[in-house]
Amino acid sequence: MSAIRRAVVAFVAIFVVVAMTAPGAFAARVKTSVAGAAPGAAAYVIWGGLAAYVSKTSKTVEMSNLTTRGAVEDIRLVENGKAEFALGVATLVDLAIKGKKMFKKPYTNQCGVGPGTVSLFHIGVKKSSGIKTVQDLDGKRVSFARKGSSTHFMTRTIMKLAGIKVREENLNWNVAADAVKDNRLDAFTIPNPVPSPAFVKFSTAQPITLLAVDGKVLKTMLTMNKAYFPISIPANSYDGQDKEVPTIGYTAWTIAGCNVPADVVYEVTRLNYSKKGRSYLLKVHKGWSTGFAISPALDQMGAINMKIHPGAARYWKEQGHKIPANIQ
Repeated sequence: MSAIRRAVVAFVAIFVVVAMTAPGAFAARVKTSVAGAAPGAAAYVIWGGLAAYVSKTSKTVEMSNLTTRGAVEDIRLVENGKAEFALGVATLVDLAIKGKKMFKKPYTNQCGVGPGTVSLFHIGVKKSSGIKTVQDLDGKRVSFARKGSSTHFMTRTIMKLAGIKVREENLNWNVAADAVKDNRLDAFTIPNPVPSPAFVKFSTAQPITLLAVDGKVLKTMLTMNKAYFPISIPANSYDGQDKEVPTIGYTAWTIAGCNVPADVVYEVTRLNYSKKGRSYLLKVHKGWSTGFAISPALDQMGAINMKIHPGAARYWKEQGHKIPANIQ
């Protein structure tokens, strides 16, 4: 073998070794996506953070954050296999499994992974509008957000129970915040962990009023779905908001398609709920802190006949948690 050929062979051998040991030179990673709502929603921020963390730290899984119209579409994307993960709003997952309301048939590809967040229903108006109650919105222009979102479903329900008729608009949350500021809209709504990115933006632009969801409206909604509960937006959550505001809330879970491979779900669950993962995600959005209590989430899954994904069950068992028999 000539000196030149020996040199070429040696170079190729060195190149192969370097390529195989270089950072990021792992075997091809499984590509996944999480359905994460749209800008202005806390879910968009939180899931963007999760996708970035998984892609940054996992040797086996990549994750991208899908922009969607909201929680109803998120559940549909998981059901149809177009997204592997999503934030599953408990009230809507309940309806999906039963095949009720906007879900025309029972959904069978919805598996629980673990706790997500607690969302509190926000209704915001400019303080200068003089609007002080939900009933004062009668005849006003209100953004229900996009059809296919939990915001739209809940806003429509609340307005109906309040016995009022409003002029419905269907705007993205950030667009709606600007529209109220510019007097092109009277109010907008969003169920979100506190602080809601859209309401932070809204409250820094002018003095605002948060409207309470209470009385008969609240009592009736609590009877409509086991996943609803009374809660208050804490005082000083937003600029100029010096009193707590009673409202309605719900839990959201991390969900996955039941057909997603167990090792993939295990890896995402491990990263999501690990000490390092929690620390990272809390820097992304402090609303994630409500998603750390596993036992209530597992009990709620059982209440609506939702099964836990085997990959997630493996992780929680390793952490010493008992998995209820009715969700396995």
